[in-house]
Amino acid sequence: MSDNNQNDIPNTPIPEILPVCPVRGSVIYPTMVQHIDAARDVSIKAIEAAMQGSKTILIVSQKDKDIDDPSGSDLYTVGTACNILRMKRNPDGTVQMLVSAVSRVTVQKYHKTEFIQAEVKPLEVPAGEISEYQALGRELRTKFEEMIPGSKFLAPDVVELILNREDPGVMADYIAFNMDFKLVDKQAVLEALTLTERVKKVLVMLDSEAELMAIQRRIQQQVKEEIDKNQRDYYLREQMKIIQKELHGEDSEEDEIAQLREKINALGLTEDAKKEVDRELNRLERMHPDSAEAAVIRTYLTWMTELPWNIRSDDQLNLKEAEKTLDDDHYGLEKVKDRVLEFLAVRQLRKERAERGEIDVADVNKGPILVFTGPPGVGKTSIAQSIAKSLGRKYVRIALGGARDESDIRGHRRTYIGSMPGRIIQGLRNAGTKNPVVLLDEVDKLGQSYQGDPSSALLEVLDPAQNHSFTDHYLGVPFDLSEVMFIATANYPEQIPGPLLDRMEVIEFTSYIEQEKLEIAKRYLLPRQIKENGLKQAQIQVTDAALEKLISHYTREAGVRNLEREIGTTVRKVARRIAGGDLKRARVTDRELERYLGNPRYLPESEAREDAVGVSTGMFYTPVGGDILFVETSVMPGKGNLVLTGQLGEVMKESARAALSYAKQNSTRFHITQEKLDNSEIHVHVPAGAIPKEGPSAGVAMVTSLVSALTGIAARRDVAMTGEITLTGRVLPIGGLKEKVLGARRAGIKHIVLPKMNERDINDIPANLRASIEFHPCENLDQVLDVALVGGLKALEGKTTPSKKKTKRDQTASA
Repeated sequence: MSDNNQNDIPNTPIPEILPVCPVRGSVIYPTMVQHIDAARDVSIKAIEAAMQGSKTILIVSQKDKDIDDPSGSDLYTVGTACNILRMKRNPDGTVQMLVSAVSRVTVQKYHKTEFIQAEVKPLEVPAGEISEYQALGRELRTKFEEMIPGSKFLAPDVVELILNREDPGVMADYIAFNMDFKLVDKQAVLEALTLTERVKKVLVMLDSEAELMAIQRRIQQQVKEEIDKNQRDYYLREQMKIIQKELHGEDSEEDEIAQLREKINALGLTEDAKKEVDRELNRLERMHPDSAEAAVIRTYLTWMTELPWNIRSDDQLNLKEAEKTLDDDHYGLEKVKDRVLEFLAVRQLRKERAERGEIDVADVNKGPILVFTGPPGVGKTSIAQSIAKSLGRKYVRIALGGARDESDIRGHRRTYIGSMPGRIIQGLRNAGTKNPVVLLDEVDKLGQSYQGDPSSALLEVLDPAQNHSFTDHYLGVPFDLSEVMFIATANYPEQIPGPLLDRMEVIEFTSYIEQEKLEIAKRYLLPRQIKENGLKQAQIQVTDAALEKLISHYTREAGVRNLEREIGTTVRKVARRIAGGDLKRARVTDRELERYLGNPRYLPESEAREDAVGVSTGMFYTPVGGDILFVETSVMPGKGNLVLTGQLGEVMKESARAALSYAKQNSTRFHITQEKLDNSEIHVHVPAGAIPKEGPSAGVAMVTSLVSALTGIAARRDVAMTGEITLTGRVLPIGGLKEKVLGARRAGIKHIVLPKMNERDINDIPANLRASIEFHPCENLDQVLDVALVGGLKALEGKTTPSKKKTKRDQTASA
């Protein structure tokens, strides 16, 4: 094997310093003759230097083929010394040369001037153990012959050239050069220290290549089988489409897919949404069009294409126009309209700053979520419509009353039969824009069940920090709700879950007073009912007195819904008479109202006819308005018991006990004997007995009634009172003062006793009513009794003798 040991060593000595020609992506081995094209200056100058000297050049591979101007550190340290057989210069400046590779060499050191030079030393490559080397040679030949049928890189003449190499080391070089191995593997073959190691390295690479070829053949077979199946399915589908088209004239599935794809591309979806939609569309394209799952996917894609992903309506906000719209659509509600205009003004200023680039556009829509609270029929829903109208936005109403399932808000997952998006996404599809005004109606009526709490799902919808990526379970991808203006309504804010209410700003709607109801009826309700019932304005006239009687005697509500129904009933009965030819036009007065509506349904309470002992006048508030009530106390022989009747709640019973304790505590001052307290049964009754009553605000009326009954001093009939009491005689504040005062005024009351701490609430009462009522703010019960009893506190304490004092009304009447 001595010849083999020196198969790389040339007969002539190699110079110690050689010019270097760097090559990219290839390795040349000894005994080979190759063409090399040189286009870089560093290579051309090295070739020129070699031609002027020994015509020997060093071919070395670059570690990184992307480097255009390499230095010594960018080159491997083992290369191939080659003799230049022929060189040719091309017109474009490049150089072609034919070289004969003669020997492996090791680079001791690189030098770079105009080109790279290397100090080299021939690489001695011993064969190793001879028998092992021969066995490896046979295995190498066998492995290579097995790969020949499946290799697409080996031409027949190259195969013949390789198989004619007798020496295993040379055969390994030729195989490494011609096979599609990695550069680092080819360089490892060049750098092998023994011929045995060289052959082993090539055998390992051939095994890896054989394994890759086997995997590739298996993949090709699988692809072929899949293609055959797809071609068969496609052929059958095409036949079915043609048959369906002939039978039913239906458009082909391909047209539907193309239309869906065109719509999806025009939506401008986010990256996540586009990925999900494309995945579902590709699934639909591969499915049979009549399969159940295809119908589900088709419905999903239809939803996705119908949602307003990037469609917005331009805000046309003008505060003066908004104020005019609110005033035209609603009478009264001044505080509410002021707050709404403040809300819109902030939006307008933010929009102007965003247009100037001072703030981010996303900050324009940030702000509190308004929740309108109040009794039914007072205009909560219509105010939201007016806001949408003044902004120029679409309006969507989402009724949440009775919603008990989280899926009502978030939607159902597509795995369920009959699944669909939640009410929020449905509302946006109906609106057709990304920034509508969405009214969440009756949020206090949300229910809970084992299927989840819908109010918890609303937290994400209403939170500005989260709703930019609201994910409906049906869609499965985020949808931006940050541009939606949410407005909520509720009758009872205390029934709204705390975390949900925390994200809202409460705007309270109070009951309409009778004067406001009259104006609303004249401006809106009556003209609308005349139009809806086929009449002309000239054919019917309803007097103000008739409307006032209709309001007070036929309706009892905070809003105006029942009022509109009663007006509609009246108008329809007139329309029937006109249609029957009984009359051409009608004038409805308060006297004729009973003809159309029957007897009055409600008879408002009126003040007592005269001052009476043990009868005081209190005030109460309900969501449908305020009114007065009488507290009656009777003192009878007994054993000191207190009897309470009239369906009183626990709080009112406690107020009555506190009133009796106050009277007993001040019995000496009020000249009430202990014998009378011990030997009397005190009976407190609050008509009407069939109506449950609750609340602490009747405390002052109970004290007045009790003290009047025990002292025999009459209570004034023209005084109505409200306030909570304490055992020490303090008068505490109450709520609903406006409604209570309106009810008392309707009953003819001229004097109102109220807690001192409620004095600021008097400003909420209309000015025309304040002028006709005298208010008496009181801090303690002495001040209350001084106003409420005939003769006042002096008569109570025995300082004067109460006489049949005539009130101002009595004096006027007797005159």
